Formats: sequence, structure tokens, C-alpha cells
Amino acid sequence: MQVRNVTMVATVMLVATSGYCGFVETDTPAWRGDAGSSYYGWESFSEAVGGPNMSDSGTPGGMLFNFAEGAFITSTGNIYNQAGGLNIHVYGYSEVEQAVLNISSQGSEFDYASVSLWVSDGTDGMMFSADNWSMNYYEPVEGMGAITNTSYTWDISTYDGEITEWAFFFQGTEAHNVLDAVTVDVFAGNVPAPSALVALSLLGFRIRRRRD
Repeated sequence: MQVRNVTMVATVMLVATSGYCGFVETDTPAWRGDAGSSYYGWESFSEAVGGPNMSDSGTPGGMLFNFAEGAFITSTGNIYNQAGGLNIHVYGYSEVEQAVLNISSQGSEFDYASVSLWVSDGTDGMMFSADNWSMNYYEPVEGMGAITNTSYTWDISTYDGEITEWAFFFQGTEAHNVLDAVTVDVFAGNVPAPSALVALSLLGFRIRRRRD
């Protein structure tokens, strides 16, 4: 009974800390706002598991999903999983030459090394690990992990395949994982119209990894 009470108190305290909203510090690319660039932002979520969270700032059409069961939306619009780590997919439609992903989280931390970018021509695709990543803000919360702002960058301008759609993937490491906010910047010389790809069907495509 005592263990259960401690767990319940920790959970209430963690959810209470989710009043923190947005980013303290982000990596904003110099090309944001230039021709051929797109920006997508999420600061409040409405779908905890399976459903799309549409981008609430910047370019319309970005979609963010959590596929980890047990998550729920907090009173301040964050996605919180008490039982395990979140499983986040972010989808969009455009060409990509460069990309920047920013993540704001609370509680247990995400697996920073596993963050990846997937690009496709609508039939086949390729996965890219981040070229660089940075911890832009870190505030420990005693007994409850930390508040973090991290950023990830890719330059895939030498990739010779056609790109019409993209996806970012990242996962939490353990229970009490909270997603607070996300931004995505992508840049390409020409931005095509969206394809007919349904975001959830991405998992069914053949994926080949880049060889170093």
C-alpha cells in the first residue's frame, strides 16, 4: 500500500509540473521563412494514442501520433504516459534537403540516439540518423526526471532519390514520459503537392537504411 501511495503522489506531482509549456530554447534554422522552407509546430495535443495531432502553428498539414498504449492528455495539453515511454511519429509531405527537429519533454527522457528521419517517394524509402543533436536546455526535477529541450539536424541534400514525404520517429525510455512540444523545419528548393500517402501506412513500406 505504501508503494502504491508513493507512486500516486509522484504521478500527481509530475502531471502538475506539466504546467510548463513550450520551449525555453530551440535550434531555429537560419533558412526558416525562406522560399522552399516549411515550419510545423505543436504545443497542445488532443489525441493521446493513435489519432493524429495536427500542427497548431506554422504550415498546416503536419501530423503527430503517439502509438504507445496507456498515454493520456494532461490538463495543459501534453501527452503523458505513466506506464512506459511514448512512441512518437511525425509525418508531412514535401521535398527535404535539410531538416531540424526540436523536442520539449518532461519526466523520463527520450532515447536521444534513436531519433531518425525517414523519407520516401511514395513507394520506397530510406532512414537517416541525425547528423547532429544538442541538449539546449536541461532542468532536473528531483525524483521525476528532467525538463529538456533537444534539437536534431539533418543534411540529406546529396541523397539522389525522389522525396515527396517524410517522417520523424522518436521514443521514450521508460514510464512517466511527457511530450510537451515539437517543432519541425524542412527545407527544399521546390515543394511539391502532397501525395496520396496515408500517414499510418508508412509502416508498411519497404525501408532500407543508409549505409555509413
